Amino acid sequence: MRIINPAGCLTTSVLLLAMLCTAAPAKIIHVDDDATGANDGSSWPDAYRTLQDALMMASAGDEIRVARGIYRPDQFVLSKRPNLGRMETFQLKSGVAIRGGYAGFGEPDPNARSIELYGTILSGDLSGNDIDVNDPAGLQDELTRTENSYHVVTGSGTDQTAVLDGFVITAGNADGPVVGDEADYDYSFTEGAGMYNDSGSPTLTRCTFTANSARYGGGIYNYGHSSPVLTHCTFSANSANGWGGGMYNGGSSPILTRCTFRGNWADDWGGGMANNYSSPTLDHCVFSGSAAADWGGGAMYSNYSSPKLTGCILWGDTPDEIYVSGVVPVITYCDVQGGWPGEGNIDVDPLFADPNDGDYHLKSQAGRYDPDSKTWVIDDLTSPCIDAAGRFTPIGNEPFPNGGIGNLGAYGGTAEASKSYFGEPVCKTIVAGDINGDCKIDLRDFMIMAFHWLQDNSP
Repeated sequence: MRIINPAGCLTTSVLLLAMLCTAAPAKIIHVDDDATGANDGSSWPDAYRTLQDALMMASAGDEIRVARGIYRPDQFVLSKRPNLGRMETFQLKSGVAIRGGYAGFGEPDPNARSIELYGTILSGDLSGNDIDVNDPAGLQDELTRTENSYHVVTGSGTDQTAVLDGFVITAGNADGPVVGDEADYDYSFTEGAGMYNDSGSPTLTRCTFTANSARYGGGIYNYGHSSPVLTHCTFSANSANGWGGGMYNGGSSPILTRCTFRGNWADDWGGGMANNYSSPTLDHCVFSGSAAADWGGGAMYSNYSSPKLTGCILWGDTPDEIYVSGVVPVITYCDVQGGWPGEGNIDVDPLFADPNDGDYHLKSQAGRYDPDSKTWVIDDLTSPCIDAAGRFTPIGNEPFPNGGIGNLGAYGGTAEASKSYFGEPVCKTIVAGDINGDCKIDLRDFMIMAFHWLQDNSP
């Protein structure tokens, strides 16, 4: 039997069809605005000089590696389409991973990767003239932002195989017109300045959303059953003249793990996050220093929503941490200023290392990691959020001594978790059977072991 498939491959059997018609091999595509070569993405010397060109050429399975620099969505060379100005956006693709933080062309090791050292910025500041980008209220000079992109990044229509890893997303300004008639208004140009997701569920890792402004969702706007997955992401100095300075969720269920919301602003509700008929899940996240001006929910506002928070810290937001209309969020093992009902919740100063400078490591007399010096320092106080995540919480990669119980906050369960202090000189010896790290083998060690007996955390 002769079979011709849609790709035009002629076979005599289904098996032969599978053998002959294999997909094109996945490739690594390089992007570096300093490259001087062929501009074909095949290597660092020949890297594409704009991210838009790389996205145009990428197919499912490809990985785009982006060197340090500033990349704007209205910059492209190879595409023959018209430039749409403020409507230009970096549209993510399912199956394509985009990773920033590479050293790039001209460096001794161009493949070296460090998000801190090789900052990779996706900017909506199309003219490069923004000022006061660190204004904590997000009130940047409007005259310098009138040409900025409505959405720096768009994840609409994607699934979790669309990956954005290691970028700063900044200077989006969704202040556009409301389009359409009264029966069917289109608000899309007023929402999601950093990222706009309508029925989109991309995966975001180690991304920072800062200085983005919109009507709803300054940092990210999720709508239409969007379920993005965010890990180790930061939202700072984003603003909304409506709801959700950092993030707005409408009919969506994002999953956030170890994310931080700092210094965001909303004129109405939800300085950090606003939820409307949504069910976000937050694990070991931090909200601090955000504000809602007119109503409430400096950290979070929930309207007929059922957010679930575990292991989080909500402290220092204005006028309150959580404002609820309708369904009450399910919050357990969290530190909430002003208190909140739920198993394991506390209401006590978390003793952040330096919240004014964005350092949310927990103080400890046994040792706290300092990200500036890359060393462990000793404090004169110990945070009550250490060993407060619940008896059944795995300690993950927490360093010794770790109490055998995880910490709250963005560093709980990680190698940067603050160490446990037992009221006496720190135990420096690992003793078999000493599970909590206090240099004693006693009933407390047995209790921790019993709580985890036969627990299986394998994939």
